[in-house]
Amino acid sequence: MKKSIFYALALMAAVVSCDKLETENEEEKKNEPAVGVVDTVFYSGTLVAEASSGTATTPDTRISVNYTDKADSVSISIYQAKLAQRMPAMDIIIPNVTLTRNGGVDAITSASSVPLAMGSEFPGYTVTEFAGQIEGDSIRFSLKFGKTPTSFSGKRIQVAE
Repeated sequence: MKKSIFYALALMAAVVSCDKLETENEEEKKNEPAVGVVDTVFYSGTLVAEASSGTATTPDTRISVNYTDKADSVSISIYQAKLAQRMPAMDIIIPNVTLTRNGGVDAITSASSVPLAMGSEFPGYTVTEFAGQIEGDSIRFSLKFGKTPTSFSGKRIQVAE
């Protein structure tokens, strides 16, 4: 009987200490900074896509560079992108673009990245050969969406929140 009481008390002590440990871990997590976008910079410029059906030039295209708390990576959103003359315009997000800071010029590159469009991955338009730079208020980059060579050149704009 004494052994049963001893084991029951030991079990209760273990449960209480585990519960206390979980509570402490939850408190630590609340104090950690959230992972995500910490700054967004908008640009307006010209998007040019050299599709097999012809060149699609879209002036006044807006993009955003979304800086994250991961200092060496950004995502780039292209709003109402048109990659072919007969293709409908759509918003495209290019995730995991490498950011390399060098003085006043930031290099942006990506060997390969699956873009997001219409709420899901768009593997048919996998981004390759992404290379560009941000300098002062200007941005320019080139890439391939699938087999479509595409480029963008633009200037920083202020967007009301």
